Amino acid sequence: MTGALAGQVVLVTGSSRGIGAEVAAKAAEAGARVAIHYRTSAEGAQRTLQRVRDAGSDGHAFSADLVDGRQAEQLVRQAIAHFGRVDALVNNAGLTQVGPFLEIEPADWAAIIQLDLTAAFHTCRAVLPSMVERGSGNIVNIASRLAQIGVAETAAYSAAKAGVIGLTRALAREFGPRGIRVNAVAPGVTETGMTTGLVESEEGRRRLREMPLGRFGRPEEVADAVIFLLSDASALFLGQTLNPNAGGYMP
Repeated sequence: MTGALAGQVVLVTGSSRGIGAEVAAKAAEAGARVAIHYRTSAEGAQRTLQRVRDAGSDGHAFSADLVDGRQAEQLVRQAIAHFGRVDALVNNAGLTQVGPFLEIEPADWAAIIQLDLTAAFHTCRAVLPSMVERGSGNIVNIASRLAQIGVAETAAYSAAKAGVIGLTRALAREFGPRGIRVNAVAPGVTETGMTTGLVESEEGRRRLREMPLGRFGRPEEVADAVIFLLSDASALFLGQTLNPNAGGYMP
């Protein structure tokens, strides 16, 4: 989609690695300037930044703990100060969780909900006022197939990502009339550094058997779905959830 995002500024949270890094790189290839977000991995953010620059685009890396609403607001302010505006937000930052429900400590539950759901609330709340003022904008939230089907021993993660889909639909209803599109992407298992343990486990082999395509996804394939939703090619998409999941869930 060369040139599909020309002139746009795209903020991608959690873009120091994995799906977020691929989204940032592909957004740059599509002509966007990219605000790269990371929490602790400055080195990873610099690698992503280099990919953005190698694509011939402008980028800048910003650090923030998005669980803290004030830091999320500061992230958006810094991106706007650097680039002049933020046209699109991709909420990708997140953390997986696997373990028996009865062994989840309340603090661990809260941590997953805060990073996988509340952080998206904070960033959406921070970026929407400027989008409303301009009468245009685009938000893509990264959800998960687990939010749609439910999988044993993923209660916190599945609940948080289901919340992301609900947030997506509610914001699309509220802000669509103001020129802002909000959609989600719900990948299946995607081969990233964060999922290596799962992919190589018995549980990973079980999940693979659920995929009619016979393989897991790659981060660049998920990123392609995000770029589509950021582009004008998806102008009629509001409140939708795209499912790059190798057939593991067919709504």
